[in-house]
Amino acid sequence: MRRLFLVLLLLAAVSGLHAQEEETVATSTVSLTSQRVFRGVKQAGAGAEGTFQVARNSWRVGADISQPFDRDEPAEANLHAAYAWKISEQFKLEAVVKQRWFSEVPPGATKHSFEAGLSAAWTLPNGFGVELAGYHDLRLKADTLQATVNYSMPLKNLGAYLEWSASVGTSTARDLLPDTAGAPVRDGYNYYSASVRLPYRMSAQTTFVTGLHVAKSDGQSRFWSPILARGGVKAWIDLGLSFDF
Repeated sequence: MRRLFLVLLLLAAVSGLHAQEEETVATSTVSLTSQRVFRGVKQAGAGAEGTFQVARNSWRVGADISQPFDRDEPAEANLHAAYAWKISEQFKLEAVVKQRWFSEVPPGATKHSFEAGLSAAWTLPNGFGVELAGYHDLRLKADTLQATVNYSMPLKNLGAYLEWSASVGTSTARDLLPDTAGAPVRDGYNYYSASVRLPYRMSAQTTFVTGLHVAKSDGQSRFWSPILARGGVKAWIDLGLSFDF
C-alpha cells in the first residue's frame, strides 16, 4: 500500500509540473456480471461490480470493487493509477500501477498483489487500434505480455458505436504461492479473449453499457484463481450504467 501511495504522489507531481489547464473528469460505473474473469482465468461467479475513476490531463486514478452473489466466493478490490504520454495524435504510452486485494484465497496463496505495467497504443484509420502491454507482479514474480486489437464500428441509426476487441497474452509466474514455505510454485499459460460492447448514451451524464465476452486459457495452474478454477473456455455477459460527473 505504501508503494502505491508513493507512486500516486509521484504521478500527481509530474502531472502538476507539465499539465495544461484541463477539466477534471470523474466517472463511476455500477454493473452486474455473470462471472468475473481476469486474463482468461475465472476469479468468481456472478456478482455486482463498481468502479470509480478520476482523470485529469495525462493521469488517472481509480478504484474497483467486485462482490460475488455467492458469499463463499472472494470479493476483490483494487486501487490503480496511470500516467500517459501522448507522443502524437496516433501514438500513446501509458505507465500503470495496481494494488489488488482478495477477501478469501486458497491456503498459502497471497491475499494481495502489486503490479506495474507499460503499454503502447496506436490509433489506426477506419476505427481500428492496436495495443501492446507488459506487466510485472512483484508478489507473484509474474510477467505478462498482451497484444490487443480494437475496432469501433459506428451505428448511425442509434447514434452509438459497437466496440470490438480481441486479445492474446501469456503469463509466467516464478512464485504463485509467495506466502507458502518451501520451493516456489512456478507456472505459465497462454490466454485468448474477445469482447463486444455497446455503450449507449442515455443522457449527457449517463451511459448504458452491455457487453458479451469469451475467453480461453490453456491449462494454467489452479492457483492463478482465488476459487481454484480450471482452464478452458468461459463466456459471460455484463450490464451496467456509467455516470460522468
